[in-house]
Amino acid sequence: MSAADTSQSDRTAPVLDWLATELSADADLELAALVRHLDELGRPEISRNQFHRCLDLLHARSLAISGLFRHRFAAATLPLTVSLHRSATRLVSALGKIAAGYEEVLAEVRHRLVRTVRRNPEAISAKALEILGEQLTIAHLAGNSAPFEFWLRAHSFFRTSKVDSTPADAAAGQASEGALRAYKYILAFSAAQPEGLTGTEINWLSEYLASSAKSIIIRSALPGEGGFGWLWIDPDQDTPPISISRRDPPEVDGLIYFTAEELARRATALIEQLEGEGEPPGNLPASLGRAETATLLRRVREYWTSPPHREHPRRRNQYAVSVCCGLESIWKMLREASSSAQTRFATQWMVVNESPTGYAIMQVTGTANALTPGIAIALRRGQEEPWTLCVVRWIRSETPEQIELGLQVIANTAKPVTVGFRGGSQPRPMRPALVMPPIAALGRQQAILAPAGTYSARRFMLVSDIHRLYIAQGRLLSLDMQTPAVELFQYEIDPYPL
Repeated sequence: MSAADTSQSDRTAPVLDWLATELSADADLELAALVRHLDELGRPEISRNQFHRCLDLLHARSLAISGLFRHRFAAATLPLTVSLHRSATRLVSALGKIAAGYEEVLAEVRHRLVRTVRRNPEAISAKALEILGEQLTIAHLAGNSAPFEFWLRAHSFFRTSKVDSTPADAAAGQASEGALRAYKYILAFSAAQPEGLTGTEINWLSEYLASSAKSIIIRSALPGEGGFGWLWIDPDQDTPPISISRRDPPEVDGLIYFTAEELARRATALIEQLEGEGEPPGNLPASLGRAETATLLRRVREYWTSPPHREHPRRRNQYAVSVCCGLESIWKMLREASSSAQTRFATQWMVVNESPTGYAIMQVTGTANALTPGIAIALRRGQEEPWTLCVVRWIRSETPEQIELGLQVIANTAKPVTVGFRGGSQPRPMRPALVMPPIAALGRQQAILAPAGTYSARRFMLVSDIHRLYIAQGRLLSLDMQTPAVELFQYEIDPYPL
């Protein structure tokens, strides 16, 4: 070994010594060490060759460190605390540096036209795509979207992993198994609309897709008739997959198409197993029960089979609205119906854009907390206007001080009641709920928004005591929406109560 090589080895010795130690249970300590050593390896006196030799060890260590943080992020509500947000930002950045290191290795392989077991483009791309999949997962756990140039990197690694590529439709079959599996994970995860999932749901979905995403079908030719459930990707753009039902693909070469319909069919089989009387599957998350897991799978299955498309264009706007967050807070506020109650329960937000069916709003005053996708939100522009009832479809939180919500309108007015379902061996308590008027244009009859887990039978009792006491028996007609926080069902007053 030359003196130069010895000097380089000495400079990387601290990194290698750390990588040789056992993983500590202290996630913050491990992340700090990872960030510090990545910074050291980026110094000009460290040769790129020495850095590249550390990559595979850094790959394994960073994934282990990310695993330590996953449960912490999942257990938190958005926006994350300053400390957790800083940890998420540093982890996403560290994973990005490792992915960039693999880009350098690939460039070196192409330049030297040399392939070895360690310098195999397919194997390198597989490791890089695995890192990118983890980076995307952590970003969504923190309430963020994919990092800058994430999609360009992912598409580039996938194309590099293809061997002797031809213009035929077997684009996926030409990729190495590991790279293809990691790329399919990224596509399936993105198509499941993770910005609309809670941290616990994201964690379990990630584990589920690690073994199930392989059933995604990828091709390089435009699907024919019946391609409603397909999505397309332009590898030359830094954009996520786009549903064909939302926007037609441009007439350019090199587009990638994929469908998750087979993945949705497998989810259906798992839902039936969860809702059956037999033994539950062995891979259920500890933090989600059978019913909650089935609800999650139903929601992502809908995204995989019928990707959402926007029926109305969003108009940019900017005006202040009062916002009340959470079904229980809305219920209490509507019951009091006084100006002091509005002040106590409501905070000020700014409408960023709007359409007849939804809003995007950003907080401007107060401190938001305990926000999760699927919770109920009530908003109004002026004190004389009624409260519009919405459900949070997605949350973005680039910084702890700023949070943006995507809302789906479900009613323009609501009345607070209590409901209790009949049946079962154990008596069930009455729960707060909101009655919403029928919407003829949507073919919807009267509906009730109640906390998740309220529905348990066809018949229920409804009590209203705002102006006078009113008790009735209702009969459920259809369960139209289920989120981790609320469920919406249509009903009618039962003319023949039991």
